Formats: sequence, structure tokens, C-alpha cells
Amino acid sequence: MDEHIILDWKEANAELYSKFKHDLEEQLQKPYHQTILNISDGNAEPLQSVVLNLTAVASKDDFDIEKLCSKAIETGDTTTYCLCYYLLYDSGTEKLLKTIFEKAEEPEAQEMMEAVGDYKRLYNRNRHQETAEITSDALNLMTLRRWHYDHREQYAEFTTIFQNAYNGDMTFFKYNTLFLIEMLSFVGVKGMIKIVARLFPGNKYYEQGLMDTDDNPLKHGLKEMFKSSLDNDVIREKLLHRNPYLYSFYYWIIFENGFLHAADLISHKFLKKDNPNWEKQIGRKAIESLIGTSIDKAYYSKTKWKEVVKKSEKGDTRQVIETALLEEKGRRGRMITILLLEEMLPTEYVPILIIAIEKELSEWKQAEKSDTILAYIFAALVKGELTNDEYNYRTFHFAMREKFPNYNINKGFDWTEATYNAIMSETNDGNINISAAQIQRGRKLATDIKLRFLSAINPNIK
Repeated sequence: MDEHIILDWKEANAELYSKFKHDLEEQLQKPYHQTILNISDGNAEPLQSVVLNLTAVASKDDFDIEKLCSKAIETGDTTTYCLCYYLLYDSGTEKLLKTIFEKAEEPEAQEMMEAVGDYKRLYNRNRHQETAEITSDALNLMTLRRWHYDHREQYAEFTTIFQNAYNGDMTFFKYNTLFLIEMLSFVGVKGMIKIVARLFPGNKYYEQGLMDTDDNPLKHGLKEMFKSSLDNDVIREKLLHRNPYLYSFYYWIIFENGFLHAADLISHKFLKKDNPNWEKQIGRKAIESLIGTSIDKAYYSKTKWKEVVKKSEKGDTRQVIETALLEEKGRRGRMITILLLEEMLPTEYVPILIIAIEKELSEWKQAEKSDTILAYIFAALVKGELTNDEYNYRTFHFAMREKFPNYNINKGFDWTEATYNAIMSETNDGNINISAAQIQRGRKLATDIKLRFLSAINPNIK
């Protein structure tokens, strides 16, 4: 290697080299997260050049400086010349190694490496748990209830993970960070860092955020996640492959007021009086996002959130929720109760009654083809006190469609609902669409079916 060529080049380009060295060493002193952001945005050119050049000439145990300098001489690339001089004549090798080892010992670096390791483990575990066989393309609330009914143990694992978070276990936060990164299209960890950086003054991402119409970068992403149509490609793929954590997560949010519980956990972790301001800032933005998304996309009512406010002590949590609610339009909440047929029946009689109900449905459909039998079956169950609570007809109709998809039960339920209400009414007044003869026939059939159901449960009934 002709060392004098490198020396001569530096002599002729002293000012250029001085700037390279200054920019490189300035980057080496910055925190890890800022270095990652700068590299991804092309704002750390000297450091990026070092990485690319050393990668190109690296071997298993070392890197070939002579090969690097030959490349500089052949190509005339100025940044490669700078790096060669820095490594050979300016103690660059020692400085780089010292910086790498020192940064590796910093708590921030160790936390980031642990976070990346956790991310990989959680990602692999979720991939492993997903089924290879894809489900039906019909993703809806009944699908979630069916999954929950058939996977109680996996759902219990999810709720345990959540409860453990109150005791300092970070698994719940790590899992949800994983899904946020993937589902909100944050382009990996770098994208997540950018989102968080937008919450704090002093960097260009915060300045960019000030120009956005929405001052909370998390809120828009969360609303995209919970679109009622579930048309986010990543979410759809994971749900179609029955990702257990995601099914549990959605079930918890929609059917067990998960957003309210999440807000309580966030306030417990991030909004304590002695927490630093940056943690409180994250907590406030997260709760604002949960409220906006829950009302706009998950059909929570403002009344639910106001109940949380009543239970909260005066302080940051209460103030954040009250302020966020002022900005949201009220919604009436879900008007239809979503339940499986099995969940509507007494637990001890579920297997027997499911068989008996299908027998009635099958025989009727073969002869009549209509859905009127559903009104008779539901009336029989109610009159026979064979439901475990009071339900309206619509809940039963949706449950029958989910349980027996092969019997071509129509989506529409106006006629069958009217028939059921007429059967259950003490008089025949007020229903102009159903004749007195039809009502009388319906009552008789409902009574006959009720007796068959009771007989199936207890053969001694005559």
C-alpha cells in the first residue's frame, strides 16, 4: 500500500478531513436512539460511511485496512480517503473501539439491546403460535367470541399478563409495543422511536408534529388499528391466522372494556406524582389516544369513561380524561348484545340443548325452508326457562347464524322478530303483519318444542 498517497491526499484536503472527523466524532457522542434516527434519515453521513466501508472490508475476525485504502485510491472516494487516514494516522481504530465498548456498557444501550432481543423473541413466539391454516375471511365480533369460547386458557394467559403489569412485569407493554410496531406500519423499531420523539420538544420530529393537524401522533395510528372493517393488512393477516395474543387483545378491548383497564394501568405506571415529566407526557398522550379510539372505533360511550373519572382521585389522570372527553363526540355504544348460542344457555345443559335445537332446525328447514322456526325455538327456550338471562330476539338470531352457518339463515330478522314478539305477547293486538291464526299456530309449536327440550334434559318429564 502506498501510504504517501493517503498522506498527500490529506495534506491537500485538510479542511474536508477536519469536517469529516468533527461530524463523525460528534455522532459517536450522541445517544443510541438519536444515532439510529440520524442514520435512518441520512443525517449521519460520516458514521454511515464508516459502517458501509468497514462492512465491505470486514472478515470474520478483523477488517482489512489495506483493502479499504486500495479502494479509496482506485475510486477516489473522499469519505473513504477520510476513513483511511482516520484509522491509520489519527488513532481512529482505538477511538472507534473505545466508543463501542463504552456505549455497550451504558444502561441505555443495554436496555435497547434487551428490548430488541425481547422484540425478536416475542415476534418468533407469535409466529410459532399462529396456525398455518387460514380461517374464513369473515372477521367479525362473533368470530372473536367463538375464539374466546374455544380458547379460555389462552385468554386467561393474556389477562394474567395484564394483571402482572401492575406488579412491575413489563411483558404486557413489550407485547403491545411489538404489535404497535407491526400494525401501525412504524417500519420497525426506528419508526417507533420517531413516533415517541414527536412527543418531546428539542428535535425535528417534534417540530414536524407541530405542523400536523393532530397533535397526538399515537391517536391516528390507533384509530387505523381499530377500523371496524379491519382492513389493516397486517392485522387481517394475523387474525386470519388466529394469532392468540391478538385475538385475546381484541376480545378484551371490545367485550371486557379493555381500553378502560388499559387507561388505569397507564395512569398507574406513568402519571404518578413523582414520575418525570417525559413519562407523564407519554401517559397523557396514550390515554388521549385510548379515549379517542375507543369512542370513534370501538363504540365505547362517554358515560363509561365518565364512570372512570368518578373513581379517579383528583390529579393528572382525571384531568387528562376530562379534557379528552370534551374533544370527543358522544356515542350511544353498541346497541346489540353479541353472544354465542352456548353462552345464552345454562352451562350444564349446553351439549343437550345444542343437539335438540339443531334437530328442530334441520327438520323444519327440510320441510318449510323458512326462518320462522327460529322464533318458535327462542320462544320455547324462554317459556321453558332454558336461557341463563334475559335476551332480545336479535341476540338469539345472530347466535343461531354463527352456530349453524350451513342452514342458510338470513341476515334479516324483522319477520322472525315480529313473530317471536307476537308469540310472547298476551294479546294479538298491535301486529298488523301477522294474523291471529299464525300467532296461534306459533304458540302451539313453541309449546311443543319447549316440551321436547325439557324432555331432552329430563327424560322423566311427560
